[in-house]
Amino acid sequence: MKKEIRTVVYDDELRMEAYRFEGIVQPFPSHFHEHYVIGFVEKGERVLSCRDGEYAIEEGSIVLFNPGDSHACVQSDEGTFDYRGFNISKEVMLDLAEEVTGKRELPGFSENVICDEEIACHLHPLHEMVMKGTGEFKKEETLLFLLSYLIQNYGKPFESCIPECRQEIEKACEYMTAHFTERILLR
Repeated sequence: MKKEIRTVVYDDELRMEAYRFEGIVQPFPSHFHEHYVIGFVEKGERVLSCRDGEYAIEEGSIVLFNPGDSHACVQSDEGTFDYRGFNISKEVMLDLAEEVTGKRELPGFSENVICDEEIACHLHPLHEMVMKGTGEFKKEETLLFLLSYLIQNYGKPFESCIPECRQEIEKACEYMTAHFTERILLR
C-alpha cells in the first residue's frame, strides 16, 4: 500500500499556503475553512459534498471553496487520491481582488467544482513554483491572471455565496461563544 504524503509550503511573497496530498485513502469528514481553497485533483475519484450538492470529482477537476463552505469528501474508487491546493486568507484575497478588479470586495465562487482547461494550465505551474520557491515575478503574474479569470468567469458577490443560517443554529453559536469556558451539554 502506498504511503500517504502531505506536503505544505507557505509562500511569504504571495502570502498564501500551497499543499500537496499524495496517496490519500482516508475520507475527509464534513468541515469548513475560514479561508478560500483553490485546488485540483491529480489522481483518484471521490464524491464531494458541498453546499447541499454532491459532485463526482476526478483527475482534472478543480475545486473552489469560499470561506465557510461546509464540505466532505470520500473515495469512490479503489485507488488513492492525489490533490494539490492553495489556501488564501480573506485578507489576502481582498488585496488580490482589488488588484485584479479595482474594487476592494471579497469575491465568492458560484461553483464548487469546475473543469476548465484554461485554469488547469495555470494552476499546476503556479503550484510548482510555490512548492519549489521559484519564479518570483512569474509566480505573482500567474496568480493574478488566475484570480482574474476565476472572478470574471465564476465569481459573484461574496454575500450571495454565504448560505443562510437557520435561527436555531445562530442562537446555538452565540450561546457557545458566550459560554466557551464552561462545560456545554446537549439536552
